Amino acid sequence: MLASLAEFALGALDYGDVNRYLGLGNMSLGGLLLVYGVLTVIRYAEAQDALHDPLPRTPMYDTPHQRLTLLVGVGLNLLGLAVCLAWAAAGQRPLLHLLGAALHLWTAWLAWRGRIRGAEGM
Repeated sequence: MLASLAEFALGALDYGDVNRYLGLGNMSLGGLLLVYGVLTVIRYAEAQDALHDPLPRTPMYDTPHQRLTLLVGVGLNLLGLAVCLAWAAAGQRPLLHLLGAALHLWTAWLAWRGRIRGAEGM
């Protein structure tokens, strides 16, 4: 969710100073990242609750969309990384965009670490 807020703020700055359509694109990416972040927090809370369920009914997250969730999280953050690096290379607030790129790289790594491994699914 931090990466989404950073992307939205950078998009708002770029909207006013560079180009409104590029700024709207950045803000839209920030919105998508925010939705993904909120859904990830909900998933985490559900998983924590399921750990303490005395009578589990079904394996948690043994669903077909599990791989898609991973790809969306990593993909959105890598897209944000590419956008921030492109803006930094263009010379528009390079330090802020490099900080945003580092944040996107970290969140993509976190999304990748959250995948199901081995016999659990992937």
